[in-house]
Amino acid sequence: MPCLCAFTVTCWKHKMLHIIFQQGLSRCAPHPHYSRLLRLSNIAIRKDKYCLTSSSCTSLEKGFGQKRHSHYSTGNGSNNRWEYTNSQWYSKPLGKLMGALGTVAVLGLGTVLSKSQEEKRSCDSEAAHPVVETRVKNEEAEVGRDVVGTERRHRCGEAIVIPQTGPHVEPCDEKLSRHEQTVKKARQILRRFAEEVGAPGLVVGVTVNGRQVWTDGFGFADLENGVRCSPATVMRIASISKSLTMTAVAKLWEDGKLDLDAPIQKYIPNFPKKTYNGEEVTITTRHLVSHKSGIRHYKLNDPQKNSKKKGCAQSNDDSKAESQTTSDKGKEATTISAENDKASKKEESLKEKEDVSTESQTKKEKAVVTISSENETASSSKDVKEESKNETTRCSCGNRVPRRKHKKKKEEEEDEFDLKEYHIKEEFETVKDALKLFQDDELFFKPGEGYLYTTHGWTVVSAVVEAAAQQPFTEVVERLFYELGLSNTYLDMPSPIIHNRASYYIRDKHGKLKNAPYVDNSYKWAGGGFLSTVGDLCKFGNAMLYSSQQESKGEGNTARLPGYLKASTIWQLWTPVKGTKRKDWVDTAYGMGWQTVTNRHSHPFCRNSRHHALHSGAAVGASSVLLVLPQEPNGGVPQGVVVALMANMQGVSMSKVALEIAELFEKDQ
Repeated sequence: MPCLCAFTVTCWKHKMLHIIFQQGLSRCAPHPHYSRLLRLSNIAIRKDKYCLTSSSCTSLEKGFGQKRHSHYSTGNGSNNRWEYTNSQWYSKPLGKLMGALGTVAVLGLGTVLSKSQEEKRSCDSEAAHPVVETRVKNEEAEVGRDVVGTERRHRCGEAIVIPQTGPHVEPCDEKLSRHEQTVKKARQILRRFAEEVGAPGLVVGVTVNGRQVWTDGFGFADLENGVRCSPATVMRIASISKSLTMTAVAKLWEDGKLDLDAPIQKYIPNFPKKTYNGEEVTITTRHLVSHKSGIRHYKLNDPQKNSKKKGCAQSNDDSKAESQTTSDKGKEATTISAENDKASKKEESLKEKEDVSTESQTKKEKAVVTISSENETASSSKDVKEESKNETTRCSCGNRVPRRKHKKKKEEEEDEFDLKEYHIKEEFETVKDALKLFQDDELFFKPGEGYLYTTHGWTVVSAVVEAAAQQPFTEVVERLFYELGLSNTYLDMPSPIIHNRASYYIRDKHGKLKNAPYVDNSYKWAGGGFLSTVGDLCKFGNAMLYSSQQESKGEGNTARLPGYLKASTIWQLWTPVKGTKRKDWVDTAYGMGWQTVTNRHSHPFCRNSRHHALHSGAAVGASSVLLVLPQEPNGGVPQGVVVALMANMQGVSMSKVALEIAELFEKDQ
């Protein structure tokens, strides 16, 4: 019975010591050897005879004046067993308790020391590389980001909000390289720009001296499906298609297959001959590529020209009505003058009958009557003139036409995207079918004497290219894409599967974002019917930049591969054509398939206009720009910055921000 009681007490104490070990070790966490020590403590507690170690038990027994006994000691067996039991009561449990307390103390001290070492190492690392915010590396932290693509994950550059903590960003630009600082600033510019114009998605690509230095995507390429913009996003490039088509024209021109100054009827015999003011005129390909042909844009007729014709072609009924109103007003004027004569006669008779004493009084009355009659006559004649001036006016041919009421400027302005020809949904199988839209319409001006930006004119250019190359225009441009290495540039066809193609958006009159209407751009391949990426646009810009500088003589100039076009050809494309400068273009004019800006620095510390070439694009649901900023060649070719921007939002002007980014990266060299 005593043995059973002793065994029961021992088991209870084993359990108690086991709990003490677990609690003590759990408070010592996070110790690097926590699990190993806990396993060792369990083994030590479960020993049958001794406590933690034989050495510790021996030391404890010596301290209490006890001796070790065995089951086979001589003498009375019961006394020996009782003595052994007493030794278990006093030596084994107490030793276990002391050992547990010592173990807990050692583990706690080790945890404190290890924690202090970890803090010291973290402080040393922060002193060498200050960490502003801990970046969450899982995929959930990337959801909702505005920028994807090639953005560098720099710890000092951006803040990630960690749960239960607030964002805290410290500037550490001194840790960034010069190029990284430029990219950071350019990203801030584009983020502000995207918020300003409200574009759902924006993609940018930048190359410096022919090397890709930055591509990025902002926002969404497809809002409905949550697809982010990336450098691989494909969008409509709109009128940048004119610059690509001009490259095909220039290639045929260099090969002697196309004469820019020959009448277009040489290549398109079925195109109607044009007249202007009764005089037969000639349209050339040079007129077409510089927007000086007089062929209309999306508007059917010239409003100024129509108003003149309408004024000169008044009906006889209108002229009779005008003459009748004029005669009626003349009668009113004669009646008023007769009444004035009667009033003057009465005044003379009164003057003769009055006495000398009342002579001064009659003079005053006469003066009053005379002034009033003169005022009535003047006011009546003035009213007649104002009415006739407001109601009728005289045109150049001498006929009177009704004068239109003055409208506010906002009412007269017409949104170009509201025109019907922007939203054609029919597919045109050939270029000749597309010519039927406008080939019979009148010219806006005599070719070569005016300027009118026209996409329909470039449809005529595509017909000329077909005849000169003796191939369909679609095959010519696809061959061009292949030769230039533009593997992600396509014809804007709705049926083919084009990976990474973006969706397009517009805003209604209330500013609400909506899907852009469906359109078919097969009627204007050459002028605005291509798709591309910013990478392909930058590659095309560098091909033109290389061609313009291949014949330069800089330091270390060696034999090079020829450009796609000759340098002389490129500079003709980038030279402003006389008479192509518009009022809203301060320094910009049009060359041949390119908008060009010339060097102009009139005054110190004032505006310095740098020479560069660009072309912007505006399509249904999309906007774009391609800008080439050349530099003086110094051995390497090409030398300059190329910037491409695309947005899936209609009516976004991006030329200014493209130049700002180009100049920013130019300073980074």
